[in-house]
Amino acid sequence: MKAIYVAGPEPRDRAGRLAARPVTEVMSSPVLAVAADVPFVEALQTLVRSGRRHLAVVDPAGRCVGVLADRAVAAAWAHDPGALARTPVAAGLDPEPALVDTGARVGDAAKLMRSAGVDAVVVVDAAALPVGIVTGSDLIALLAR
Repeated sequence: MKAIYVAGPEPRDRAGRLAARPVTEVMSSPVLAVAADVPFVEALQTLVRSGRRHLAVVDPAGRCVGVLADRAVAAAWAHDPGALARTPVAAGLDPEPALVDTGARVGDAAKLMRSAGVDAVVVVDAAALPVGIVTGSDLIALLAR
C-alpha cells in the first residue's frame, strides 16, 4: 500500500516566503551549455551523456541566448530525423529566451516559466553569461522540503 502524506496546517505565508527566495539559492549550477551553432545531434549527445533535460545555449561570446529542452530536440527529430545532423540548435529556440538575472526571486522564475510555457529558465549574470538553471524539478524540490 502506498503511503499517504498528511501534513498539518501550513502557515499562510509559506508560499510567499518560498516565492521571495533568491533564484541563486535553488538553481542548479554549473549549467551545461552548448553553442548556438552546434547541430541538434551534438546537443542530444550532451543531454544523453549528462543525464540532463535542459541546456543553456550561448552565442560566440558566451552570452545565453536561450534554453534548449530535450522536447525541442525530440520535436526537431520528429519533423525531420535527417536534419539533426545539419540543423543548429538556434533553430529550436523560442524567440523570447527564458532568462532571469541573478537578482530574480523564485516567484519571478515560476511566473516566467508559466507565462512562457517552459519548464526551465536560465539564470544569467549582468553580462548575460549563464550561471545556473532553475527547472520545474527544482521548484518541486523546494516545495517538498
